[in-house]
Amino acid sequence: MLNKVIYFIRSKLLPNKLFLIDGNNRSKSIYLTFDDGPVNGITNDLIKLLDEYQAKATFFIIGKCAMSHPEIIKRIHSSGHTLANHSYSHPPFHKISIETKVSEIQKTNNVLKELIGENCTLFRAPQGRWNLRLLYSLFRLKITAVHWSRDSMDFLKEPPEKIVKRLIDNPLKSGDIVLFHDDDSRCIEALRTLIPHWQAQGFTLSALENIHS
Repeated sequence: MLNKVIYFIRSKLLPNKLFLIDGNNRSKSIYLTFDDGPVNGITNDLIKLLDEYQAKATFFIIGKCAMSHPEIIKRIHSSGHTLANHSYSHPPFHKISIETKVSEIQKTNNVLKELIGENCTLFRAPQGRWNLRLLYSLFRLKITAVHWSRDSMDFLKEPPEKIVKRLIDNPLKSGDIVLFHDDDSRCIEALRTLIPHWQAQGFTLSALENIHS
């Protein structure tokens, strides 16, 4: 409950360019985001599913995974999705120094710049662990901190049907940023039901933008 209060306060006090917790709610768009990839055998199948429904998404990638699978990074980019930063090695951000945090962010941005030739200005902290020093450092780097407004809780590794029920029983609203992880096929199985369900409700599935590029 305390974390929810903190994130609510930050979402109201900080402009979206500094701390983004939901997207543009003036258009009927929702924003799928995927953390912890790319993962061989998962991310490519996810891209195929998104392409099938002409849905766009944002991939918060781990730098060392990108180094291992550069071809997946290039496919994400060529398919029209947004690539964003989720640190280089996914360390526990609440246990490391601000200098190490900044190094993790810069290393991944350098990887993305090398692979796709574009600047990355969106960052999500591992496990959504934020503090004011990190937000200030991101501000100085002209990088937007991106949280989420809805959590699929797919990290629990529950049956896909439970993920589907959770997100249908509590309907999304325009502008919601939805957290998934592309490290397990459960998210793909859940999205086979959820994507057409949301599109039938009139939602467009959009990607967040690297606004300072």
